[in-house]
Amino acid sequence: MARAPKVAGNLREQALATIRQRILDLQYPPGSLLSENQLAEELGISRTPIREALRELAAGGLLRILPQRGIVVAEPSVQDIVEVYQLREQLECFAARQAAERLTPADAQAFVDDHAEAVAHLRAGRRRQAYDASIRLHGRIIALARNGRLTQFMNQLADQVHRFGLMTLRHGRAEQALQEHGAIIEAILARDGARAEALMREHLRADRDMALRITLPTGFTAAETAA
Repeated sequence: MARAPKVAGNLREQALATIRQRILDLQYPPGSLLSENQLAEELGISRTPIREALRELAAGGLLRILPQRGIVVAEPSVQDIVEVYQLREQLECFAARQAAERLTPADAQAFVDDHAEAVAHLRAGRRRQAYDASIRLHGRIIALARNGRLTQFMNQLADQVHRFGLMTLRHGRAEQALQEHGAIIEAILARDGARAEALMREHLRADRDMALRITLPTGFTAAETAA
């Protein structure tokens, strides 16, 4: 049977997904120079869908197209971090309260199972797997809020959320973040919406402060910048 020809739109989506994931996973770290020719050779895709994917990633803030320098993986700025965490705090703290009020037995078990998996991975030294399991907490909380627009807004932030989460993971916050997740889960299982909201706020602010400490020039403090 003849193989169906590759469709240009599919190639663009393939290039977009692959390049995005490599940026988020730091295979292409901040400040890296990329080129259409290099990416076309790596991915086995022609330059046209590569170019379209790069434009979309630049529009989303993951890349910068600089005159006479080329395409650069964007370095997170202090403003990026502050703005993303301001939005996360408003959206996810609300969602945590809603989750505590709308919890079902199946949801409760899923929270417990995901957290246990994350802890087991971390104890075994598998930090990335621990991160992947632990971020499901946030997704489950968002889903339990049952608010389509909230989900839409969080999807728009997803790339930056993932990027900053991996930054903090690589700088030693994994164990403390998992402890905070455990406390949030306990509050949700107890149907204590106010406590779940407060603990989520503390968790997000601790994440934000770590990301800022990584990014800030010497002499500045995270607290001063976040304020």
